[in-house]
Amino acid sequence: MTKTSRRNRFRLKILRALRPWHRRLGLVSALFILLLVLTGVAINHSDDFGLDQTPVTQSWLLDYYGIAAPSHVAQFGIAPSALYITDNLLWQNQHMILEANTTLISASYVDNMLVAIDAQQLYLFNDLGQLQETQNASTGLPSGLLALAIVDGRVWLNTDNGVYQADEQLIDWQAIAPLTTPVTWLSESEVVDKEVVNLARSANLHWQRVILDLHSGRLFGHLTVWLWDLFALALLMVSLSGFWIWLKQKPPR
Repeated sequence: MTKTSRRNRFRLKILRALRPWHRRLGLVSALFILLLVLTGVAINHSDDFGLDQTPVTQSWLLDYYGIAAPSHVAQFGIAPSALYITDNLLWQNQHMILEANTTLISASYVDNMLVAIDAQQLYLFNDLGQLQETQNASTGLPSGLLALAIVDGRVWLNTDNGVYQADEQLIDWQAIAPLTTPVTWLSESEVVDKEVVNLARSANLHWQRVILDLHSGRLFGHLTVWLWDLFALALLMVSLSGFWIWLKQKPPR
């Protein structure tokens, strides 16, 4: 047997062994490329698709990301005009209108406005839920806020330093001492809409983050990043094996 025939037989064995793996790796690589293409297009057009503004509402996915339910949930008023507090978030008509730095205490409508408080600040909105003003100690707001009340269209505050009443413009605060008449401070409803809890969890995760994690392989943990690297290696092997097969089957000129 000549050297040429031995080389041809060896080349044929390599080709027979390589073709099945080339097909298998090609199929896996095609699926991987399809995933990268779809997620890549979604990332490039994230603003057009509104992915950065679309919250994830699937409970299993929120659980997977470890996003727990809020620890403090309160409802003030009756749906559909109720106001909701979930930790430091304020909701109107199931739309988040405020993300405060600390846990919110109370919220209510007064005339054509909406007012909410945390321990150190008062937030004033118009009836559409647009923030108009924030008051704190630097603007003359009493410190150590505890509760909120609406009496005859006026805003009252219960604080660590006593009870205060606002003027009609909600600018100056007058200390009321002694308190001659009892004040009914706003209290949260006993029943809370469960949908608000899901909305509060969804506020911490948007689809843009999920698509980015899927594109990079981080969605399923650090091990998946290595799996993505193996897929990339498989794609490289398909390219090299395909080139080798084409080269060896290329008819002589």
